[in-house]
Amino acid sequence: MRFIQSYRTVFFKEFRELLRDRRSLLWLLAPPIILPLIGLGAMLFISTQTIKITSDDFPILIENGDQAPELVKRFETEETVHIVEAPQNPEQDPFGEALFIVSLPQDFQERMARADTASIELVPRDNSIAAFFGKAVVKDIIEDFGSDLMEERLAAQGLSHEWLTPIQINESEREPAESTGIIDVVDVEKDSSNIPIALFFLVAMTSWLVGGGMSLILDTTVGEKERQTIETLLVTPASRTGIVMGKMTVVFSSLMAVMGLWLLDVLLLNALSTAGPALVALELLGPGQTLEILVKSSSNALVLVPALLTLLIPFAVMLNGLVMAGSAMAANYREASLFLALIQLGLPAVVLLTVFSLPARVGVLVYAVPFFGTVAAIRDLFANTLPALGLLINFISASFYTAGIIGLVTWLFNQEWSTTRGL
Repeated sequence: MRFIQSYRTVFFKEFRELLRDRRSLLWLLAPPIILPLIGLGAMLFISTQTIKITSDDFPILIENGDQAPELVKRFETEETVHIVEAPQNPEQDPFGEALFIVSLPQDFQERMARADTASIELVPRDNSIAAFFGKAVVKDIIEDFGSDLMEERLAAQGLSHEWLTPIQINESEREPAESTGIIDVVDVEKDSSNIPIALFFLVAMTSWLVGGGMSLILDTTVGEKERQTIETLLVTPASRTGIVMGKMTVVFSSLMAVMGLWLLDVLLLNALSTAGPALVALELLGPGQTLEILVKSSSNALVLVPALLTLLIPFAVMLNGLVMAGSAMAANYREASLFLALIQLGLPAVVLLTVFSLPARVGVLVYAVPFFGTVAAIRDLFANTLPALGLLINFISASFYTAGIIGLVTWLFNQEWSTTRGL
């Protein structure tokens, strides 16, 4: 049977089986949709509760307030707090209506007069959420008052606040004489904050690859063994390469669908976080302005998508082929699951080892190393140090390794000892 006919037959067979298993589709596509919604809902809930708690001013009780009239005046003018009277019976109820007691030492004014230091004690009534936010507000007021006192003391001595920090650190970036970074080719601004994003993306990528399609490979190989349908497929004159490619295309399609959803989530979150200050600064927020700001904020991230896909597509097919080869030699689901568990543990290890062990700039031949080269290329892409030649070398080498792994899987499917082992 010709390759194209074998490929088409196996592809539609696996695709129909995937569509029939609605639970698998649900668990495959639901996480990138449901989890961000849950996270967004949790953030909105926390934000609304925080606004609700902080919208009411916090009642505080000041002990020995006559020792710091200026500080008391600040508390009185602050809209987020209000001072309450001391309870009539402080021994039974020391707080009364107060959520916090601000206890000043009895010699506070004397200490301030001789430029000494003093301690102010904050006593919350309980460990509630309101007390947590109230403590932060009270501490900010006291710290602002202390900063003003420090400025007055420094001015009295003819000094300034900068005198307290004799050495200041300013971060800058020296532009190279000739840019070779992929991001520079399209004139995207450099940002050192992309390094943590790269680490997050690489670690998250391993879960996307495993959860997006690798688990389906077990069903297309070991699953057919246990259902005893693999013999029927192998006795036909179908092309073994067509069988392998048909199965792998379905798995790869599901993988790319899941990764596409996750990438969309990342782009949306990046756009919202980048556009947040601009959206807050607008007094009247219209739909047109909002969309314009979001599109402008996400334009830099969109530039990364083509380069990421160039790196990820051969990498994903290579990993899928490796898992299919291991599953073809497994006798049952237990053996295949153990092999998949090793992959799940090995991928994060490879990511961390590559990110932290390789130097910031590596030779272009490093990008040709299997698995490690792709991880290094993604790291350097976010760091803006990936040369165009390195991207090309990684794509060509990863495609070569992918073809070799597909050939290995095809050879294994030709060997009845591997595809029928365990029956």
